[in-house]
Amino acid sequence: MRLRLAIQLSIILLLITWVELVANELPSNVLTSGSKSIILSGWQITKDKNPDKPLPDISNTSWKKFNDAIDNRNYTMGNLIIQAKIKIVDSLDKNTLYSIFPFNLVTAYEIYWDGIRVGRNGKIGSSKSEEESGDFEFNTKLSSRLLTRGNHTITVRLSNFNDYNSWKWFYGYIVIGKYELVLKKTFQLYYRSFFIAGILFIPFLFNLFLYIARKQKLEHLLFSLICLVVILDSVTNLIPILFDTRTTFVYLQYYSYQLITLLFTILFPAFFVYLFSFSKKIIWIIAVTNILILLFFTNVSNIFTIMSLDLLLISSLITLLAIYKLRSEGVIIFIGILASWAAYYFNIAFAGFATTMVICTSFSTARQFARNEIEEKEAQLKSSRLENELLKKNINPHFVLNTLTSIIVWLRKDSASAIKLIEALAEEFRMINQVSALKLIPIAQEIELCKAHLKIMSYRKGADYNIETIDLDEKDTIPPMIIHTLVENGLTHGYEKKTSGLFNLQTIKNSNSIKYILKNDGDFNLEDTKGSTGFGAKYIKSRLEESYPGKWNFVSNKAEFGWESIIEIRK
Repeated sequence: MRLRLAIQLSIILLLITWVELVANELPSNVLTSGSKSIILSGWQITKDKNPDKPLPDISNTSWKKFNDAIDNRNYTMGNLIIQAKIKIVDSLDKNTLYSIFPFNLVTAYEIYWDGIRVGRNGKIGSSKSEEESGDFEFNTKLSSRLLTRGNHTITVRLSNFNDYNSWKWFYGYIVIGKYELVLKKTFQLYYRSFFIAGILFIPFLFNLFLYIARKQKLEHLLFSLICLVVILDSVTNLIPILFDTRTTFVYLQYYSYQLITLLFTILFPAFFVYLFSFSKKIIWIIAVTNILILLFFTNVSNIFTIMSLDLLLISSLITLLAIYKLRSEGVIIFIGILASWAAYYFNIAFAGFATTMVICTSFSTARQFARNEIEEKEAQLKSSRLENELLKKNINPHFVLNTLTSIIVWLRKDSASAIKLIEALAEEFRMINQVSALKLIPIAQEIELCKAHLKIMSYRKGADYNIETIDLDEKDTIPPMIIHTLVENGLTHGYEKKTSGLFNLQTIKNSNSIKYILKNDGDFNLEDTKGSTGFGAKYIKSRLEESYPGKWNFVSNKAEFGWESIIEIRK
């Protein structure tokens, strides 16, 4: 239990190293010439009553077999002595250097081999003020004359007055092995941490820039935060070799890993929820569930195992639901989840899940970009075609011919009115030419365009057409000529027999959307009750989709007073 506990809680990625290191080792404290390393177990413990004096001879009756589940309160703080027996069954190679590697034994300690002090880390004290913590990275080499065949005793004299609630000194462990091999395995951990931090730094920045540039899509920010959390995990692991770090650093390391684990188990499912466009309420349920599991169902020995299992189960359910609902990239993400289950089986859940999911998600993001680029090009081509069709529609020979005929009539009747009609026609053409290629224009400019058109049609038909606005915010923007198209369609279908007409545009805003409601008092026949299905409606829908993909709604129907069209744009 202690071996598993130590592997899980020391440094997350150290898990990978020590699984490889101890995979083929003997189960007891037996050292042979073929041993790479052993992790000491079977410790006995007693109180150190005179820490300021030489190591005393302690009778066998004073020793107690240490059980961290039972003795964690009695032997948590103060001056303690622990010992373990070790057996060397054959002659070790004298040219091979062996060493003792303590891991996470806070705060200060001395190591003895058969009563001979072979190492000291920090300063043992009788109080918190006297005690001085040692170096986080510490090992002591063993002389070949000490490594004789037979039974030996390893004794550790320690003081631990700088105690915190969660991490205890007995969660640490001691490894004895070949110096070069153990050191190489330890530094492989740091190489991996450097590699992971460097690799994830790129997607971290990339998704952060995407969040800023792509209308602040939250899935990019979440993925960037996920990368940042894993980077922080690696950086925390690297601190001991970058800075002068004391043994008490393990406290900060432990608490930071708890926070990192909680964030990781919340952010990844939240990212999947946004990626697959599920209800955002699920995120709150996941967050509360994970916090409750962390607080009430985990302890020092199982926190990473349980939280990793929790993360895999939640992510699997979300991804399976995405596949069932035929969400894009659901299959690719599910392949990453399967790989993460394999990593969990081999006891490297955190690093395995992070690595496989970052790879799969990055691949998925790249595919989405490729699709979006194709869709954007198609939308641009469609928008260009609509723009050309709209220009043709507004500058078609029939419209121009009828307007010119009206100008001739007005020249004969009232030359001043004819000049105003020409000016209104020129103004409308000028504004159409300005806005037709734009994606969005101020709504005030759109209303001016509608007024110019109504002015032209008033002169042409000898009528009086006007437009009024209610609660209009001139700072709002809309796709060009969508209100103009509705006004034009209203004149064409509803005012053949009327010499006056009023269009009313009302704006209704709330926290979720903005609505533009255009009403008119035209006379419409039964055919018009089927709604707008011609070029005008197609143009409006295409412009809305281009500017607000998937976030708009458009309806246009006959009403009691005439005709009503509603354009809703969701935030």
